[in-house]
Formats: sequence, structure tokens, C-alpha cells
Amino acid sequence: MNFHSIRVYPMETPAASSYFRDAQPTMRTIHLLFISLFTFASVATSAADGEKPLPSTVISAKVFLRGAQVERSAKGSIAAGSGTIVFTGLPQGMDPQSIQVTGKGAFSILSVSHRINYLTESPNKKEVEDLQALIKAKEHDVNTENNAKSVWDQEEQLLLKNTSIAGQQNGVSASQLQAVNDYVRERLKAIKSGQLTQVEKLAKLNEELTKMRQQLQGLQGQAARPTSEVVLEVEAAAATSGSFTINYFVQGASWTPAYDLRATGTGKPIELTMKAQVVNGTGEDWDKVALSLSSGNPTLGGIMPQLYPWTLAEPYRGQNLISRSSNAEKARAPAPMAGGMDAETISMDAITQVPNTVLQRSTTMEFSIDAPFSIPADGVAHSVSVQNHTIPATYKHYSTPKLDRDAFLYARTTGWEDLNLLPGEANVFFEGTYVGKSFLDLDQPKDTLDISLGRDKGVTVERVKRKTTNEKALIGSKRTVSVGWDITVRNTKGMPVELELRDQYPLSPRSEVEVKLVDNGGADVNDQTGMLTWKLNVAAKESKKVGFGYTVKYPKDMPVVVE
Repeated sequence: MNFHSIRVYPMETPAASSYFRDAQPTMRTIHLLFISLFTFASVATSAADGEKPLPSTVISAKVFLRGAQVERSAKGSIAAGSGTIVFTGLPQGMDPQSIQVTGKGAFSILSVSHRINYLTESPNKKEVEDLQALIKAKEHDVNTENNAKSVWDQEEQLLLKNTSIAGQQNGVSASQLQAVNDYVRERLKAIKSGQLTQVEKLAKLNEELTKMRQQLQGLQGQAARPTSEVVLEVEAAAATSGSFTINYFVQGASWTPAYDLRATGTGKPIELTMKAQVVNGTGEDWDKVALSLSSGNPTLGGIMPQLYPWTLAEPYRGQNLISRSSNAEKARAPAPMAGGMDAETISMDAITQVPNTVLQRSTTMEFSIDAPFSIPADGVAHSVSVQNHTIPATYKHYSTPKLDRDAFLYARTTGWEDLNLLPGEANVFFEGTYVGKSFLDLDQPKDTLDISLGRDKGVTVERVKRKTTNEKALIGSKRTVSVGWDITVRNTKGMPVELELRDQYPLSPRSEVEVKLVDNGGADVNDQTGMLTWKLNVAAKESKKVGFGYTVKYPKDMPVVVE
């Protein structure tokens, strides 16, 4: 459009000519304003025409314990000369400092920048849109019922105001008064019934509305939000086509290791299934992408901490000595991101374990899922089966009758340090029955791993205090108390069991209190902790009895709990 050809023509009448002649400065101002607006629109249109939006597709996602590194690919044509390519629809939470763009083709990448587009939001999920529509309709119903209740309330107020008619007017007969009372009574009944109906309707509607709002709140990860854009300045000697790869780190994603431990019976190995609870709250769906899981956490930063001279400060206003660092510790910045990852897509039959490749990096462990995987951006944990292992195990029983009279079955395994496992919660199953939850504490430097398999009612343990040792003797200023316990173990099972039985005797809190273990009952004794341990082999249908006793000597005026 040629804006210089725009003219404003006044009407050809004497009145109009006089009006426009008197208003010439005003019309010139309006004319210039129109020209300025059109010129601005022309410049904006030219700028928009100079940018070429280019959609991209997520092809891989490496999920860290906190955050994810996403790789996208795009293809498009590039015009001759300088131009601007904009990758649109990217997640709002991407880290601008982590953006890496590479390309293939006969062109040059001059610059890469990032911006937020508040006008173009990520699309709402259909479930969110449907729920929002239901909430809007339900709110309309609530307003309708509130209006109906308000009508009943106003009628009640009007009726009560008019009940004084009999006292304000003379000549009202008894029959007329009775008729008025009957009418008021019947109307009040109708009004109260109508009010009660409206209250019940409103209660039900508000209950449904509250549930819908709670459901919508749980789907906020799918709600629309502003998007990011990566702006690419390119230059080409001639028109050509090119392909691009965009890598970036984004918040809102995470994964947590979890395990299923299954023991089909004593004497059989443990079947261990490692799973990952993957959460995608980034705002972008991962549809059939190459998925990998890393034990790294870029949000912790990678800067090595430094120690500085430590000077004790003077006491100040009665406060204790405090320590100060001569130099403030520098803020930790996120570690630079690694490059993209390669994943191989394979064809496979339906199996219980997703094929994966375990890669031992220099500082992290990475599990690369070898099948395309889809995780929507719903903020909900999705379970991904990572790997299965069969672990040899020996089964034993454990009991501490002082705390719990039941015996617990546990499996002891070795060689788990070679399985590339991470600490995490475990669901334990024994003989096809869910036992409960446990935790694999793999950060401890141990060569064995004990897995509790729950209570075994086939082994009973009874702890009884000895009657003959509850005697108190007073010698001089000291009092001596003797305490003893008998423990009976019964194996009602049809097979022998190995039982580790533990108890304890007290330790002296101070020098004037003397504690002596007079009967250890054949247990292994730890003098430092006061722990007693028996390792018993109990045959099928057999009972065994052990016990221990100790004495406590203390000043007679000192209160001491001896058992």
C-alpha cells in the first residue's frame, strides 16, 4: 500500500468549507497521526515479514534428577542474503544460557538469542479445556440457584413486614384476622420449603464445583503458559535448504529411582526390577522420543568449593564466639550442559522390561532407553521400567524381642555394587504377596545388602523376666539390683531357620553407677554398645531357650531405671 497517496477531502458545502478552514491545524494533526500509525504498522509488518517461523520436533530428552536436556530438530528453506529464523513453541522454563544450535547446509549462523512470547501460549490440553468448560457451566448453575434463593428471601422479608396490618387498621374482624394468619402461615411454609430446597441444591453444586477446581489444580502442569522462542540470524550466498538441531536445559522435569523386589520363596534368588518415576512438567510433550536417564543434577552446580582463612571474631553483646570467613563464598552457577545424545530406535515385541543401555560416564551414570518413549507434560510421575536383575540371596530371620516379639525374614545379597543402582524406595513382594516398602540405602560402603521381607508368623519369640533375680540388696550407701531375662524361640515351620537374635544390657551413665553382665547366655557381646547377639540354627518344630542377666550397683539416693 502506498501511504503517500492518502488524502483527506472536505465536503463541498459552505458550512463544511468554513468548518474545515477553521479546523485546518486540527485536520493536519490527524492527517499526520494517520500517516505515523500506518508507517509504524508498515515497519512492524516488514519486521514480521523478515522473521521466518520454523517449527521443531523433540527427538530426545535426557532427564536428570532435577531438570532435563532436550534436543529438537527442524528443517526449512533459507533465502539468499541475511535473514531471521525463529524456532517457536519452546518451553518457557528453558535456560537461555544452555541453548546450543547447530546446522547443516550452505549457510552461516551469525547469532543466537532467546525471548519470551507472552502473546502465543502453549496449547491447553483437551482435558483442561473440558474441565474449564464444566467449571464455567457449574458456576452459572450456582449463580442461578443463588438468585432463586434471593427471591425466596425477599418474599419472606416482604411477608413479615405486612403481618402488622391487623394492628395498624381498625375494623378488622376475627374472621379476617384468621384468614390473614392462615395465608401468612401457608406462605411461610412454602417460603421455608423453597429456601431449604435452594440451600440443598447450592450445597451439592458447591461440592461438585470444589472437586472440579481441585481436579483442575492437579492439572496445572497442562495449563497454557507463555512460550520461549530461539531467534537465529543466518546468512546464505544463495537460496538453500538446511537442517537444525537445538539443545537446551529446561526446568520442571525430574526422575526418581524406585524398585520392585520379588522373592518367590526361601532358597531362591531375588528378582529386582529398577524403575524410574519420570515427571515432565516442562510444558512440552515428549512424543516417541529417545529417552535417557542421568544420575547427574546440573542444578547443584559444578564449581569446586574453596576454603578461606578463618578468623574468630570478638564476642559481641553477650553472644558466643562466631566464625566469619574473610571472603564471601561466591554464588554457585549451574554447570555447563553436555552435548546432545544419540539413541538407537529398535523394533521389539511386547516385553516387561524396556531395552536400555547403561553408560558409565566420568562422573554420572546414564540409562539410555532403546525404544521410543512418550511422556506428556502433565506433571504426573510416569513409571519407566529400566532394568531387571536376578540376585543370589541367602535367607535368614532376625528378632529383637525387647522391641517386637515377631521374627522378621530378610534376604542377604552380595555383588549389588556391580548393578549400577541408585538409592531409592523399594516395594517388597514375598511369595506373591505385597510385604511393604523398604529403602535401598546404597550410599553406605558395604559389600552386602539386607532386604527385609516382613514378619514371619512361623517363628515366635517370647521374652520373660526371670523371677529369681528381681532382688534388691542394700550394702552401705549402695544399692544392688539384679535383672535377668529368658528368651524362648519356637520354629513352627516345616523347615529349619537361621535366626539372629538381639538384645541388650544397660551401660553406666556415670562412674558411681556400676553395671556388670553376670550371664551372657552364650551371646556375642559388644562391650562398647551393650549389644548381645545370638546366631541360632533352629530345626523344624524345635524350640530353643537363651537368656542373660546383669547387676546394677548405684547410690541408694540416686533414681536409676535398671530395665
